[in-house]
Amino acid sequence: MGVAMNEREREIDTRIRKAQRQEFFRVLWESKLAAFVGVFLLGAIAFGAGFAMAPTKLEGEQLGHVAIEGGVATTRKGAQYRHDTIQLDNGATITLDLPGTENARTDAPMRIEIYEKDFGPFHQITYRFAGYADAFDPS
Repeated sequence: MGVAMNEREREIDTRIRKAQRQEFFRVLWESKLAAFVGVFLLGAIAFGAGFAMAPTKLEGEQLGHVAIEGGVATTRKGAQYRHDTIQLDNGATITLDLPGTENARTDAPMRIEIYEKDFGPFHQITYRFAGYADAFDPS
C-alpha cells in the first residue's frame, strides 16, 4: 500500500526532480562541449600532419644580394648562423639564415633556391641559400 504524500512532501519531491533535470542537462551540455573541443583538436592534429607530409617542390632559383646584415644566432644544439636580409633580383626582400658566423659576401650574388609546398588552398614558400653565383659548381 502506498502512502499518500502531503502537500509539503509533493513540493519537495517536485523541487528535487527539477534540480536533477537541471543537473542532467548541465552535465550533458558540458560533455557536448568537451566532445566538440576534442573533435576540433583531432582535426587540427590531422591537418597539421597532412600539411607536414605534403611534398615540397623546388620551384626555381633566384639571384640576390645582401641588403641588411643581421646578427649571429645560435641554435639549441650550438650551431651558429647569420640572420640576413636578402634583396632578390625580382625585387622581393626576404630574411634568410646563412650558415656560419662570418659576414656574407656583399659583392657577390647569391643563389637562392625557392621551394613551394601546396596543401589544398594552403601554400608555403621557403627559401634556401644555395651558395654564391660565382663559386665553382662541378655539376
